[in-house]
Amino acid sequence: MEWQPRKSWIMPSTTKTKTLYYFRAIRNKQPFDIQKFMRMVRSNKATCAASEVDLGGGDIVRIQRYVDSEEMIKIHLARYFPGVMAATLQPKVPTAEDDETPHAAPSGREFKDGDCFLLLKEHHVIFCADGINHRKAKHYLELLFKEDNLYEQTVGFDLAPASNLDTVKLIHEHGVKAIDLEVSAYALSLPQDKRKTWPARLLGGFSDEINALAAKDQSAAEQKALEDLMVGVQISLNGSSRAGEPSKRFIESMAQTLFEEDGLDHSSFSIITQKNEKIMADKIRLHTRVNLQTKQDNTVSHQSAWAEMERYFDDIRNAGLLEK
Repeated sequence: MEWQPRKSWIMPSTTKTKTLYYFRAIRNKQPFDIQKFMRMVRSNKATCAASEVDLGGGDIVRIQRYVDSEEMIKIHLARYFPGVMAATLQPKVPTAEDDETPHAAPSGREFKDGDCFLLLKEHHVIFCADGINHRKAKHYLELLFKEDNLYEQTVGFDLAPASNLDTVKLIHEHGVKAIDLEVSAYALSLPQDKRKTWPARLLGGFSDEINALAAKDQSAAEQKALEDLMVGVQISLNGSSRAGEPSKRFIESMAQTLFEEDGLDHSSFSIITQKNEKIMADKIRLHTRVNLQTKQDNTVSHQSAWAEMERYFDDIRNAGLLEK
């Protein structure tokens, strides 16, 4: 008998808290009208099947839903891996252990492995991830454009984090005196090649000391303590305002690199200007946290995501923060 999942097989949560990001599509350091090229692609790839792209290793992404309201384009991307099986458990099994039994998706179907949502308006992009990050989404769009013979016109485009212009102006005008960092001790305990964030790589020597401690057999309580421990460090100019211009430019560049770093917790660093103004990282990147409705399978509702993304775009536009 073929296994069929019941509609209630996942206990749904009613909402998920997600982050909406504002990006600028750029190419050769100039605004890139991604809305125009997306519209050109869609005219030739109007079905889910036509929009499917293998990103490598069987990782397939496609356009699940697409709405073009003339003013803006809203897209829902979904991904799947053909042939993936899901493990199942036997409830209330009377034995000491239960052998997990893998099952394939129903005939003619595949298990979804992630989503993301985009709002495109000229070179402005609002992005929301639910299993597909913005780098994978950008890579998908690159390959989609290439398939549609738009390679020469689109090659090299990027999605750049858009900044709070007032904050960036403050940094440039007032300079950077110091950068305060907080990094998880657990992140520092990882092998050097797995330290993903810039601060974790920066604190290399100290990371090795933490790693030596973490390498010992630990109790659950000790492991939890390592996860909770934050390591703080301050990077500052010698003599502050008396430092030379190259040093000032270098620490300002470091500050900019930090808030462009992917995967870095926004609460983990702050910037102190030459006039002792403290700028928290979550005030630099333009983003917002929203509660989105979920579907029965606990994935985000595209209607809810798009509605909040439109609202956020209007907020940014009305505040005059859209980057030219």
